[in-house]
Amino acid sequence: MYKHKNAFAIITLLAITAVTGPVSAQDDLRILRRGIAGDPESLDPHRLLSAFESTIMTDMFIALATTAPDDSPIPGSAESWIVSDDGLTYTFNMRDGLLWSDGTPLDAYDFLYSFRRQLDPATASRTAEYFRPIVNAEAVSKGEKPVESLGVEAVDADTLIIRLAHPAPYFIDILAIDARPVPRHVVEKFGREWTRPENMVVNGPFKLAEWSPSSHVKLVKNASFFDADNVLVDEVFQIPSEDMGTAFRRFRSGDMDTLVFFPPNQLDFIRETMPDVLHITQGLTTELYVFNTDKPPFDDVRVRRALSMAIDRELLANRVLRTGEIPAYGYIPSTVNSYPNQARADFADWTMGQRRTEATRLLEEAGFGLGNPLTVPIRYNTVELQVKQASAISAMWKQIGVQTELINSERRVLAADRMSGNFEVARYLHVAGNYDAASFLLWLHSELSSRNFSNYESAEYNALFNAAWRENDPAERSRKTNLAEAQALKDHPMIPLYYYSGRRLVRPHVKGWVDNARGVYPSRWLSIVR
Repeated sequence: MYKHKNAFAIITLLAITAVTGPVSAQDDLRILRRGIAGDPESLDPHRLLSAFESTIMTDMFIALATTAPDDSPIPGSAESWIVSDDGLTYTFNMRDGLLWSDGTPLDAYDFLYSFRRQLDPATASRTAEYFRPIVNAEAVSKGEKPVESLGVEAVDADTLIIRLAHPAPYFIDILAIDARPVPRHVVEKFGREWTRPENMVVNGPFKLAEWSPSSHVKLVKNASFFDADNVLVDEVFQIPSEDMGTAFRRFRSGDMDTLVFFPPNQLDFIRETMPDVLHITQGLTTELYVFNTDKPPFDDVRVRRALSMAIDRELLANRVLRTGEIPAYGYIPSTVNSYPNQARADFADWTMGQRRTEATRLLEEAGFGLGNPLTVPIRYNTVELQVKQASAISAMWKQIGVQTELINSERRVLAADRMSGNFEVARYLHVAGNYDAASFLLWLHSELSSRNFSNYESAEYNALFNAAWRENDPAERSRKTNLAEAQALKDHPMIPLYYYSGRRLVRPHVKGWVDNARGVYPSRWLSIVR
């Protein structure tokens, strides 16, 4: 199925050898090669910046809970837990005989240390905000209270208790992905260098062997993992490639067993020539353009609303992208749990003609028109898909008299610009950490989130979100979340474009792959059967 000329075959063999070593030396090893979307900036589980870094961490660390192949929560380092009737107290019973990869015993005190480290403002963890429901977590993360006041207690080596300030039905989901333990004895000995391959100690199914930036992260099976006998892969190579075309060529050449994305213009070719590798799954992800509401004229809701209205989301999803994305008129995708009534922008059912007419009127009301056209700089990362998307949106805005300045940059530069506020309009892919609808709106809160890139500030939204965030009854939580989302959509701090589809390629010899919305595929559950 995958044919190529001899010269290309030689080049491919050299590329594979560079990543996996001499072919003859690997014959007896079960090796999984995974293509990821970019180079990790950190392998410290408390300092992650991206989803693909989290994918690597999932292979190296097991939290109190973890995930089954279908992404449902199951016991991890804790063999069981009990939740109090009021949803405020979680009691975890640790597994017997847990070890770090260097043979050091691991117990509840390691998790106590790890929670405190993750919430400590000195760590500057971007995932700290996920744990705000824990008693005193917000005050600790802001440096207002000492880490010892955090509502996490090790009763003894076998028992850990976490106390919440308010119910959080999604809490186990969060723990399974984002509450990874770190080895205190190693972190305190080596400081920032504890994640170097020669120093790093983990508790998951794989441990770090090599980290070669722009080439690969090599993981090897961890014999000290509590379920090592059932891990069916010996080595995992995480191979970064930010360019979709390059990654796809490497997959076709046999250099990768799985790939997390591919160029949309290759979809028809894949369906025709290799349909058995194609996996398209609706995700927990929304593609957005973010306004910097601190910068005029984007501090004017009329301008933001006009630009949002003028985007033809159906055309964008069905003709520009063409890989199963769903046009988005709200922030929360349908793949979340217990949220049957999604909020939608009030113009969602208007014709594009009606929307352009109203958008033009709003811009004129805000002071823009033929004699004074609005110019919008769009920042996006340099990949083919984003170039096409920005160009298409630029053409749509041109129909309402708006000029655009297209500014592309590397993914890391774009992320830094968003974080520092160095943008007017910027591309952002919001990936949810769990299946709770309310938590999908956390990042719009002006006080609770460090990722409120738009600098959106609304007392009304904050109050509505707070009511949803603290609600334990599923039906009421859904109703209150809907009210909060509707308020945000009214204020237009960012433009929802479409709900992202996971586009993955998985070779048939990779067994155990179960498609899921969050896109969590631990190598622990995979095997190679040729």
